[in-house]
Amino acid sequence: MNLLHEISIQEELPLGSVVTSLTDKIPNLDQSIEYDLVTPSSNDLDLFSIDHKQHALITKHRLDYEYLCLKKKICTISVSIAVSNENTIDVYILPIRILNINDNFIQFHVNRTVIEIDENDENWSKKSYLLPEAYDEDGDSITYSIYLQNWIKPDGLFDFDETNLLLKPMKKFDREEQNIYLLRLIAHNQNDASTDIIILIRDVNDNAPKCEHNQTVFLISNLSGLTFLSLNATDLDEGDNAKLEYRLTNPSPGFSIDRYNGQIKFDSKRWMRSNESILIVNVTDHGKPLSLSTRCFVEIQFTSIYHIDFHSNISIINQTTIHFNVKNLHHSLGQFRIYDKQQMKLCSNCFISLNSTYEDIFKLNSSTYDLYLNLNSMYLMRILTNYSNRKENLSLNFQIQISSSFNPSIISMKNYSIVIFFNKVHLLIHSNMFFLKIDQNTPLYERIPLYNRYHHCLNNQSTELVLFDPTQTFQLDDNLNLVLMKYLNVKQRKFYQLILQQNPNNSTNDIKPCSIQLNLYILDSYSSTHVLPYFSHPFYILTSKNMSEFSLRALPSHVRYVSSVPDLISIDSFNASFTVRSLALYSSYYYDFQIQAIDSQTPSLSSSIPIRIFFGINKYPPYLLINSTRLSIEIFSSRFLYQVKAYDPDIIFNEEMNVLVPSIEYEVDPSTNIEIERFTGRIFLKNLNKTKINFTLIMTDFGQPNRLITKQSLVFDIQSRENLSVSFLF
Repeated sequence: MNLLHEISIQEELPLGSVVTSLTDKIPNLDQSIEYDLVTPSSNDLDLFSIDHKQHALITKHRLDYEYLCLKKKICTISVSIAVSNENTIDVYILPIRILNINDNFIQFHVNRTVIEIDENDENWSKKSYLLPEAYDEDGDSITYSIYLQNWIKPDGLFDFDETNLLLKPMKKFDREEQNIYLLRLIAHNQNDASTDIIILIRDVNDNAPKCEHNQTVFLISNLSGLTFLSLNATDLDEGDNAKLEYRLTNPSPGFSIDRYNGQIKFDSKRWMRSNESILIVNVTDHGKPLSLSTRCFVEIQFTSIYHIDFHSNISIINQTTIHFNVKNLHHSLGQFRIYDKQQMKLCSNCFISLNSTYEDIFKLNSSTYDLYLNLNSMYLMRILTNYSNRKENLSLNFQIQISSSFNPSIISMKNYSIVIFFNKVHLLIHSNMFFLKIDQNTPLYERIPLYNRYHHCLNNQSTELVLFDPTQTFQLDDNLNLVLMKYLNVKQRKFYQLILQQNPNNSTNDIKPCSIQLNLYILDSYSSTHVLPYFSHPFYILTSKNMSEFSLRALPSHVRYVSSVPDLISIDSFNASFTVRSLALYSSYYYDFQIQAIDSQTPSLSSSIPIRIFFGINKYPPYLLINSTRLSIEIFSSRFLYQVKAYDPDIIFNEEMNVLVPSIEYEVDPSTNIEIERFTGRIFLKNLNKTKINFTLIMTDFGQPNRLITKQSLVFDIQSRENLSVSFLF
């Protein structure tokens, strides 16, 4: 045998391709009598044949490297060629090495892999999950990468061990937060292949059932049949972990619950009154290994047991619309009668609450259920003190709510539309009540006129009158004026009721005796009470930067917003947003104007608020005006100590300026023995026994871009009941 030199050829040559010329390999082949291939020992090796015309070795069958080399482990094929000469037959062996080409794509055996991970697994850091391996029949090396479906690395969720093809969780997973994660595993070499990795977060019973509402209200109006309520409870788990079962923990006659769907049934024939107003429902899931439960609360309200009726001698009642013609403020407007339809008698143990558009305008006698006007109402005060509108109507919505003192589940409500007609002159004469409002910042010894031409006690200055004031805050002079003798403070007292009557020593039989009650309302100019219901703040301070954001709430149709200077600043009558029309205003440091809310239905409820707009830059901090004069005041009666005054150097000081908008805000440490009014600087004592007070006064101005602050240390030395010595420390 003769061994020829090995040759190499690529796999997958087309059939009939020339592998090599035999004349180059076998000497004197053209002089031989005959030559051919020796039949191979295996059909797997019968891959070649000889083309005698070309004296060449050609391919006979497919040459597949992956089959021959990788599967059969035959990477080199030895071809035997027998050559016959005259006297001998020579055999030549030609080794042929099959070379691999990249003719196979990389693949995964599976299109997707599903991995289940228990939620909230405490041992998550010890777990890893094997991923599928890609294969390439060409045997090329493969690398891997893994992404979420949006081609983002799963950082913070999973760690990928490429060497061992392991996926490791990086945290505990909550199925209720996310129950599935979709990943894509990609294999790389000369081409890429991918497979889906689906991570399912397996539910465990880690969520207790939840009620849709903390407390559900079960309204029952039918007392002659059945009423149903479906209790809504959910469980964020799934399967049996979310299957719920319901049970009443405090059974009450007439009430039952469906064990499986949570429907509560009320049977009026079985119901008995009790003091129970809350049903407690235990909701339990079927989770394993332990079930979880919660409690749902159902408030029972019987809405039709009480019949509410209103009787009045001074009104016209049309179903739920009542028109009152008030003739005397001392008298009742009418009486509510509450009838218990189940017990067929008037309710004697009912609790009544009132709600209305103007919340404090009514009061109720809890014993007789008589309804009265609340003479301390700030809304009523604004109507009754305005004698420029002698006749006026007030429209409002009113709701009465009735509940049982012994059974809180019995609740009934009724709504009314009410119109109250006020003839103020008539009321003044027949009620003998005169209403007056006084600002709490009224100076001491100020005279407040009481003259009123409609009442005989107040229109005759020659009548000698006596004032009865148990607080000794006011005195009466000879000209029918109230004289303020003590400082007013709404925090200490908001209302005063005085009696003014004719001196008994000077009364005669031919003159009608004089007697009238004075109702005084003390107002704080910097409180919102005197601008309600249409404004929530007594003033607004804006800057050129934020004024475009300013707006107020929408008004009812009978009220509109109006600017005090429409040519300079126009107002949207609907929401009070405004536009500066005069460019000259931008060159000023500030500008003041007013917005009015004009009520065409009840003019006395109209109100206005001042607005200051800062256009310039705030440069200088506040400056304290020092007045060291010794003061003689009655400290121990009104608690008033002193009034500090400061001004803003950026604004020309004007004593009348603060009437509209304050320029300084005052503060003291709350722990000191004094309190100070924020915008007036009036200081009041908390403890009358203190004789020396050290404190720091903080004064803050308004402006843009920043508010500036000045702090001043002060000492008040109270030397006697009447005298106050004020020292200023710098």
